[in-house]
Amino acid sequence: MRSFSKNILLSLALALTVCAQSRPSANAIVKALYVGNEGVLVSHGGKAVLLDGLHREYGPDYLFPPPDLLSAMESAQPPFDQVRVVLVSHIHLDHFHPESVGLHLKNNPKAVLISSAQTMLEVAKNYKDHETVRSQTREYTPEWKQKKQFDIDGIKVTVLGLKHGSDRFWWVKNLGHLVEIGGKKLFQFGDADMTVENFAAFELPKEKIDVAFVPYWYFLSDAGRKLVREQIAAKIYVAVHIPPATAAKEAENLSKLFPGVRSLTTIRQELEF
Repeated sequence: MRSFSKNILLSLALALTVCAQSRPSANAIVKALYVGNEGVLVSHGGKAVLLDGLHREYGPDYLFPPPDLLSAMESAQPPFDQVRVVLVSHIHLDHFHPESVGLHLKNNPKAVLISSAQTMLEVAKNYKDHETVRSQTREYTPEWKQKKQFDIDGIKVTVLGLKHGSDRFWWVKNLGHLVEIGGKKLFQFGDADMTVENFAAFELPKEKIDVAFVPYWYFLSDAGRKLVREQIAAKIYVAVHIPPATAAKEAENLSKLFPGVRSLTTIRQELEF
């Protein structure tokens, strides 16, 4: 009887240990705060990466940060004081505003901007104090299908050279970003052209991506969904760039077309991974 009780206790202890190990601890959680259009603040352990978040009102088809949120980002108020890396995929104004980027860098000396020469030129032309933040910039303009890794304050960022969608934007440098933070790997890629050739050279399935932030139109066609599954192969997909006027309808439609996809539709919406 004593032996039986002992075995029961050991079994319970083992079960509790397994449950505890399978449940992610608070220290293992990476958070994403939505700031509009394709913009997200990804944070873990008191450090954060701001991806395509520093933009202003542009047009009715794009969700933009309201004045109080924009002010908090530009002045590096919490939680944006945690930002160590600012990433800009390309220079279109629904993803980037040069003055907003400059102001954040000025008010957050710990932040580093990584982006293309086009982005740096726009900041230099349109932010009057650009000389004071130049030391906080890392310019990298990859050729198509080329990549480079940066390590900023323990955060790894791999910048990928991707073509922008639509022939009329052939001249726009569009960057993809693989971000490694808090033991998770996240992928964001601006408005990359939706073709297999644009992604295949990077062999992204080998990266074992945890979370991919994907423009919603990729999920609307068979070809787009196939590309997402085969060329990105993330564990979790998050739809972004959803027009605000039809956000609820689009999110519902996406969940039918691509079961399991999460949609960012509301300013300050939060996700945990």
